[in-house]
Amino acid sequence: MPKSENRLILALAIPAVLQTVVKSSFPIIDAFWVGKLGSVQLASVSVATFLTWGILSLGEIIATGNNALVAQTVGSGNKKLSSKISLISIVNTLIYSVILGNIIIFTTPYLYDIVNLDAQQRIYTDQFFHTFLYGLPAFLLLSTVSSSFRGFGDTRTPFYLLASAALLNFLINPLLVFGIEISPGYKILNLGVTGSALSSVISYFSIFIVGFHLLKIKGFRDKLFEYKIDKKIITETFRIGLPLALNGLAFSFIYLFVSRFVSDYGSVGLAALGIGHRSESLAYQMTVGFSLAATIMVGQNIGARNPDLAEKYAWKILKLSSLFILTFSAILYIFSSEIASIFSNDINVISSASMLNKLSAIVLIFSAADVILSGAFAGAGDTMPPAVISFTFNILRIPLCALFSPIWGLTGVWIAICLSVALKGIFITYWFRKGNWKKIQPSF
Repeated sequence: MPKSENRLILALAIPAVLQTVVKSSFPIIDAFWVGKLGSVQLASVSVATFLTWGILSLGEIIATGNNALVAQTVGSGNKKLSSKISLISIVNTLIYSVILGNIIIFTTPYLYDIVNLDAQQRIYTDQFFHTFLYGLPAFLLLSTVSSSFRGFGDTRTPFYLLASAALLNFLINPLLVFGIEISPGYKILNLGVTGSALSSVISYFSIFIVGFHLLKIKGFRDKLFEYKIDKKIITETFRIGLPLALNGLAFSFIYLFVSRFVSDYGSVGLAALGIGHRSESLAYQMTVGFSLAATIMVGQNIGARNPDLAEKYAWKILKLSSLFILTFSAILYIFSSEIASIFSNDINVISSASMLNKLSAIVLIFSAADVILSGAFAGAGDTMPPAVISFTFNILRIPLCALFSPIWGLTGVWIAICLSVALKGIFITYWFRKGNWKKIQPSF
């Protein structure tokens, strides 16, 4: 691969990777400060954070579709249309997020039933989760603004915006959780768990305002008063974004059922599963960054009516990312126990987590193929194949766990999870190579 192409891909991917890393800091910051309130509050926020994953997946329908449409119209040379799509998506995100947040609030008792929260946990989970839902527009608006920048090929600005939001959250989170002492024995803004969620809402919304203004300065969106309802843009946005959003929501619920198999082995299983996720998180964040680069480059070349070049870039991005992923995999496999011991001193937890780390290391390259080629499909505006493949093999985890767990115990659960990852990577590679996605014409 020419060095210039390597640099181009890395210039897009590295800021996107860093953005993913920064985004993952929000729940860490919440847990750090809320943990000082007590274990019940921390457990409740952990559950609430898990619930937000599915909601955000469903909420980012417009951001996903906007990224692809903006990239395609930029590739076609119609940047005026790109700016129009950007503004329409942002306004529609505001409307959609308000409706979605208020609908989900009525489902919270049923969600708590699935997780089996007790009465005290429900109180604290409500405080965090309801604040998050009322503030949902802030999270989704910044996500859509970031997707507009990426559609224009700018991945640095979204990173700077999210990094600023994370810094702001770190600074004001303790102030809202513990309050500000005005005089001895008297505090204001002593909001506890609610304050932690409110801190994220304020941070996201403040930086959204900045990002919204920067889009106008760079010429990446129309003026606000130029907004008009465009049924074609709305339809295409949801057509592209909905399959991946529903799949993300389904994954969250499937994960709940898989966790039930893990919980049969007590705290050892749950702790090992958490360590396994943390151990491979850096590799996942890398693949997400390369996936966003694939969405941009495939989308722009599809918009330029050059699907063969789009395919060439998709494979190059996957090949380049594999150098990083395979290196990480080797380290994770060789030092599986040492990495697990960073998070726990329990010998049984370390042993189980080490086995999960080894199995995960073997299939990380398949996970990279799944994530990166899903991004390429999204750039082409053909999101149904990755959604179907991902949903099929994610749900397969449930019967595989039921089959393997009685035979190999907790290791059987790890095998079921990792086998589904490998199958997803194999099938999406085959489907992408078939090239049917190249026959789909750009929408604009």
